[in-house]
Amino acid sequence: MRRDHVSVYFDQANDRLIYIGQPADEGHWDEHWSGDQASKAVRRKDRFVVQETEGRLPKGSKVIDCGCGLAQTVFGLHHSGFDAYGVDYAPRTVELVNSIAPELKVSLGDVRDLSRFSDEFFDGCWSLGVIEHFYDGYDQILAEMHRILRPGGYAFVTVPSMSPLRRLKAKMGIYPSVNGRDLTGFYQFILSPESIIQGFERHGFRFVSSKPRGGFKGMKDEAGFLRAPLQTFYDMKQPLVRMIRAGVDTVISPLSFHTRLYVFQKP
Repeated sequence: MRRDHVSVYFDQANDRLIYIGQPADEGHWDEHWSGDQASKAVRRKDRFVVQETEGRLPKGSKVIDCGCGLAQTVFGLHHSGFDAYGVDYAPRTVELVNSIAPELKVSLGDVRDLSRFSDEFFDGCWSLGVIEHFYDGYDQILAEMHRILRPGGYAFVTVPSMSPLRRLKAKMGIYPSVNGRDLTGFYQFILSPESIIQGFERHGFRFVSSKPRGGFKGMKDEAGFLRAPLQTFYDMKQPLVRMIRAGVDTVISPLSFHTRLYVFQKP
């Protein structure tokens, strides 16, 4: 969903931003993950996920992506020697993945109810940009993650988070207050790192590590009148441009990260 199609409000009481635009339901994701580019993306490895998983778990481990979308995560893990699974609740997207990559274990399902999998079935669980889309909270998701992970297993979670840049804008009053706003069309939260860690710890997880991601995207999204030219640069696919973006990301991510990767372990 394009940023200029949403309204962003600051919820001071909970130290988070709220995006209002289009509900992140099944229809939204089916539309978002459609077209020729989506079809090509199914067989594209998510190297970030593979590298992070390899750093914690041995090959052959059972790993699930809860909310897998086009399943690049599952594809990458499967072809890197892991026993990979994926679940998503967008039916046309799951059908697309199954038709293009039938070797993958991707099925239709709700991340709040993974009862098809037995207790302690998985060694690792990924959740990339999922929990922030649930207005009523993500306790059910965390409870299911904890149930399906074996003791010693890892949960890898990426979530849009309050960066120093976003906190500065909130302190300066640049975001309008959420008080009294119509929240119809809720899309997502931008959550505080502290609330995410506390939420997982309440469900029995141990916090292991956290690191920022997407510094250029975070800067672009918060750049005001400079957003349009930065978006053009962000969309460029040329190798040199991608190398420059990666370098900029490394430098500015601690200040303007869009998301953070959180790693938790089930004791």
